[in-house]
Amino acid sequence: MSTAALDLPSVTERAGRAENTSLRHVLAPESVVVIGASRRQGTAGRAILDNIAAGGYAGRVYAVNPRARQIRGERCLTSVLDLPEPADLAVIAVPAAAVLDVAEQCGQRGVRSVVVITSGLDVAACADLLAVCRRHGMRLVGPDCFGVAVPGIGLDATFAASPPRPGVAGLVMQSGGLGFALLDRLSRLGIGISSFASVGDKLDVSGNDLLAWWEHDGVTKVAVLYVESFGNPRKFARTARRVAAAIPVLTTCAGQTDRAALFEQAGVITTSGFGELIEATALLATQPVPAGRTVAIVSNAGSAGRLVADACAGRGLTVYRPHGPTRRRLRALARGLNSGSVDTGITVSEQDYRQYLELLAADDEVDAIIAVVLPTGATGDLVSAIVHADVSIPLAAVVLSQPESVRLLPRPAAQSRIPAYSNPEAAVGALARAAGYGAWRAQPRGQLPDLPDIDPEPARTLAREFLRQTPAGGWLTAGAAADLLRCYGMTTGDPADGTEVIIRVTTDHVFGPLVVLGIGGASSARLTPLTDTDADELIKSVALGGTLGLRDTLLRVSRLADDLPEVTALGLDWDGTAVTNALIKLELLRAQDPFLRKLR
Repeated sequence: MSTAALDLPSVTERAGRAENTSLRHVLAPESVVVIGASRRQGTAGRAILDNIAAGGYAGRVYAVNPRARQIRGERCLTSVLDLPEPADLAVIAVPAAAVLDVAEQCGQRGVRSVVVITSGLDVAACADLLAVCRRHGMRLVGPDCFGVAVPGIGLDATFAASPPRPGVAGLVMQSGGLGFALLDRLSRLGIGISSFASVGDKLDVSGNDLLAWWEHDGVTKVAVLYVESFGNPRKFARTARRVAAAIPVLTTCAGQTDRAALFEQAGVITTSGFGELIEATALLATQPVPAGRTVAIVSNAGSAGRLVADACAGRGLTVYRPHGPTRRRLRALARGLNSGSVDTGITVSEQDYRQYLELLAADDEVDAIIAVVLPTGATGDLVSAIVHADVSIPLAAVVLSQPESVRLLPRPAAQSRIPAYSNPEAAVGALARAAGYGAWRAQPRGQLPDLPDIDPEPARTLAREFLRQTPAGGWLTAGAAADLLRCYGMTTGDPADGTEVIIRVTTDHVFGPLVVLGIGGASSARLTPLTDTDADELIKSVALGGTLGLRDTLLRVSRLADDLPEVTALGLDWDGTAVTNALIKLELLRAQDPFLRKLR
């Protein structure tokens, strides 16, 4: 039986539209109620109510406190059941013991989404809270979170000390404290926030949902993730790849080389820490994505220019060495061309420095420019030269005398700015990440091929029957494993002489199922579902001469892993012609999101 390949982009796009429809009550609410608002300063509920008022939110705002008639001079409701309308968003900041009752009342009154600030809910209470929200069709952020903010509509439903500025960065955090720090840094930097969510225990709304929202909100230019996991790994791998094709997506991945490689396969830009995350965001939020890795360097301090050139070489960037007409024009102006950098001399004028930048930007071989300046009493205003230069390719500045690790230099054109770093390594690191992202985006994605002889339904029946008889899960017998593989057009045979290759499926808590190819101690992994291009790259990554048989087998294993989440481990030997020695483990699926969305 031949089964056509899934039209994955269409499926995920439809799912994304459904998620966005429900998420609009969280991130574009027309009415908000704060439950647990207090007359006492220094409480989360009161701070949230104060921040909503101070932010200038134009929607309708209500406060609920059974022991207060007025808060901030406004009438206070005794219960959420007394609301004059079903609110779009309820922010719950009550003691843990009262959360379930309040959530149930929200559902009864027709509230469409809830943000639960309260911490201290045990596992059973969390399950009950999610069940209440699902039963009433409410989206849930939290519990144990710091709230949500959409500065563009004046909504600051958090208890942050200072309000976020409107801007272009979408931010989702699991750690509330670091979320507030990032919120503040991006706001003070001038990038600002399109929308922010602290998802806490993320029983429902997660980074996946926020990515899908930012993909279509028309405001977000860069997405920043600071989370430990993504709730639904299979969904994250697909969503990240789709969203990263449209906007840069950044996260941190300190000390996890294997995990960073998987993020990069999905198009997610990784940094090693908080500072690098800010520095990379500053560039990607303000500059176009580099078309390549060739960087021109202009410096009025020769030694600093050489430092930048060395850093570029260490980060996989090619330093542009002027030649042809560009070299002739530069020699008429520049003091020297050292190690590829243009040394303008320490006393360069503003006009000349600007001309150097524009000459290099006009060269089609240059993909980006790093401008290094050391202001002295004998130089012109070189920062002014940078911001007034007619440069349309990516441009980053290194201002050696500035105290800030990174700041944005405003250009005369509205909404246009240039990131300026205090040290060369930061500028090079940010640009290298942007160039890597550009290379990923330019790569062909490949196709999910139409594989003959695939029949998933008998495979699903086999998995269900095995787990009905063995609820704890376990390894299939050799015969059952062969039957399962046969459903995906793979037959097992006796080993023959040839190169023995190992094909495995493992489950990653962030990315879901991975297909791993190994030979002679070397191995490499790729996200599922594999496209034909993914399969070819996987074969190349272990320096194995590709064969159509191995490529076909990898694609079939990927399809099996994608169709059957119950398969938590799989190992096959491939001897160059056929599959041998199949081991397959099945376990009951622990569904992350077992309930269908009921949208209102």
